[in-house]
Amino acid sequence: MTRSAETIQRHIYASFLHGRTPDVALRVHGSWHATYRLHRIILIQAGFFNSLFTAGFAESSPGPQPEEVQIVFDDMNITRAAFELCIARLYGGGPPLYIFPSLVPTNAQPLTSAFPFTSVDLHPHAPSGHHPGTPRFLLSLLATSVYLSIPTLAAHALSSILSTVGPYTVLQYLDFALGKPIGPADPEWNEPDAAFGLEHIAHSIADDTFSSASSSASVRSLDSDEPASEKQFHYGAISDKIGEAAACWLARWAPDMLAFEERKAGMGTAAAAQVPVPAMSRGAKTGIPDYSAVPVIWDRGGLSVEWVCALVSSDTLFVRGERDRYDFARAVVELRRRHGILQEEEDAWTALFQKGIHYCHMTMEDVIVLSKDSSPTTKQPYVSIAVLQAAHWQNSLLRQHITARPAPSPFEGRPSPAPTPGSPVQREKELGITQTTAEIRARLAAADPTFDQEGSYYLVPVDSSQRIGDNGSSVHPPSVDNAPLSMDELFTTSFAPSSPTTSPRPIPNTLSRVSVGEANFFGIQNRRYTAAMCVAADPAGTARWTQHPPFRFAAEFWDAELLPEKARLYSHTVWCGGSLFNAYVQVVRKKGAVQLGIYLHRQSTLDIQGASAPRGESPSAPPAHPSQQRERHGSLVGYGHGHALTHTRGPSLPAIVAPPTHYSPSIHPPTRSTTPVSASLPSSVSGSPLASGLTLGAGGYATYAPVSPTAPYRDTRPSVSAYFTISCASATGASQTRFASAPDMFSVSQSWGWKSSSLRTEEYMDVGEGSEAAVPVRGREVSLRACVVLGLV
Repeated sequence: MTRSAETIQRHIYASFLHGRTPDVALRVHGSWHATYRLHRIILIQAGFFNSLFTAGFAESSPGPQPEEVQIVFDDMNITRAAFELCIARLYGGGPPLYIFPSLVPTNAQPLTSAFPFTSVDLHPHAPSGHHPGTPRFLLSLLATSVYLSIPTLAAHALSSILSTVGPYTVLQYLDFALGKPIGPADPEWNEPDAAFGLEHIAHSIADDTFSSASSSASVRSLDSDEPASEKQFHYGAISDKIGEAAACWLARWAPDMLAFEERKAGMGTAAAAQVPVPAMSRGAKTGIPDYSAVPVIWDRGGLSVEWVCALVSSDTLFVRGERDRYDFARAVVELRRRHGILQEEEDAWTALFQKGIHYCHMTMEDVIVLSKDSSPTTKQPYVSIAVLQAAHWQNSLLRQHITARPAPSPFEGRPSPAPTPGSPVQREKELGITQTTAEIRARLAAADPTFDQEGSYYLVPVDSSQRIGDNGSSVHPPSVDNAPLSMDELFTTSFAPSSPTTSPRPIPNTLSRVSVGEANFFGIQNRRYTAAMCVAADPAGTARWTQHPPFRFAAEFWDAELLPEKARLYSHTVWCGGSLFNAYVQVVRKKGAVQLGIYLHRQSTLDIQGASAPRGESPSAPPAHPSQQRERHGSLVGYGHGHALTHTRGPSLPAIVAPPTHYSPSIHPPTRSTTPVSASLPSSVSGSPLASGLTLGAGGYATYAPVSPTAPYRDTRPSVSAYFTISCASATGASQTRFASAPDMFSVSQSWGWKSSSLRTEEYMDVGEGSEAAVPVRGREVSLRACVVLGLV
């Protein structure tokens, strides 16, 4: 900016501060009542005022005296301080915002520096000359700038909101996304009524009665007779972005927050016992943890019962497996029941335990335990015997499909190349438990008495990738060509359609991609269909469905950045339909770039490996995830943060520190061919035993001892066909990237997955240069978390 430009800008802002030569007076009626003497030529930078003063309305022709324009804000989210800051920004000034560091999660402290025992003041005073950017003010600033159509300021407010999603803000932000008003200011935040330094700009109105008979112009923000306290204030895609971020955060941190809330309530449950001691004592001056600062999320007074049920049954809830999901639900229910019994909640809990948990994937031992489990409060069982019996029957049917198939020929090997999904070759290898929409439609039309019309149907996905939620970095005030951000750009959804490099089979857009909004809890709700819903959702009749619920498990990886080139870090191993599976991550470094791959792997029973573990795990810590290995791949393009992110789907690199025996799919056209079975990790990677019973890898990462899950029976087929989805949570939890795969053929010790060539890798790891990079010291909560959904077909 030249010197003359700076002088002009100061002159304009001084005219605003001192009310010089105004040509319009805005008479504002809303949560406050005041008059502002302003200048049209400045105000028309905002879309709202530009339309008002230049679109041929009566206000377009100024009179000899400042004309009075009456504006009524029925949106109670528009506050005086936010309005004044918006106007000041149009004049090129106004106080800078102070975003409280205690509210900002980081990769090193994803639950913020103030949680759970404040080592910093959660409600400090803003520095002199700054306006406090409290959560409430940021929401009001967003609502006000959107109404006035100031996209750069709205983008800044939205970015600040998405960057401060954490334990102390998540419910406030979720309520805003659901249309609830922001409510009065919290006294603890010391939030001023007026924008800092602009207290004298407003001229208070003694008579706040709005007169439509006035000769001045009148503008209303909402035409509704509904009382303001009952109105819903929703801002389209902008509200949805905030809702997505809150929903993703809740799904990632659910077990952690529940454990702290149980400790706060004095409940000695298994979840409460898992609260990590280092996190408990951080910042505690007396050495005795004070749980009073833990916010209410799962307890009554936090999430609504509808949201509790949606999250507990969600595929992306971070719980180890279905038994852990049941235990989590049980703990939440008892946490809320201690305040008394509400029939509305009890009806919801009955439906949750009936439909939200896939009991067919539990061991028989667990099912027997659950059949005898009853609530200490109501003395009633959580789940009925009929539901458990139906799950056992469903499990038996799947076992029959798997074990009754003809034994493979001794000369039958793994297919090479792998059959294309949906091809006759692959369909011969499948169990035959899926139906197309056309087949469902035909059976409905024939009124087949053996056809299950009301049961649950699960969609078999096609190849896709999708970003749900955000952490704020997708909202950039200037666009790529340095042009100002438009409101249309601001209102785009937080994700874009995937662009597969390989053409998937045609599936209706409503089925192949998640439609994110309040109706499906911003993308975290499971999609179950009845037969009629399948037909309605897929007029083309090409989609595939199964009535066998998918297997769900969570994977957690610590210290991925310490992995040597092409080495693997495994999750615990699970048993699903006669086969062992796990997930693993793999890091590839080349030319200064880092790629993070995540894969689903059919594990051999002969070489099960230990799961990733947090360094410093104490011997008394709860049992952690055991683990495993191996490989395979294809190719897709996904999107995140408003920019194209390339994801390559295909086989992983060999688990040895040596030149690859084949091209990486990122530099060679990917194929669906079978990858060779790789060797076990060398001893240099496996590491040596630790005193705590862990194994330390060559790079400094830790693993648990190998643990093999209970296997009631074995699938002897050399190859099985399975679809899967992997949802990777961001480091702070405010977003997740979902990769979905159409059915692929898994031979023993083979994998399918994705390798991201985007810089999103840095969310999960601190990328150091060379082997001398310092080993970071981080808490147990710093990890890469993923949720896997796996279904046999």
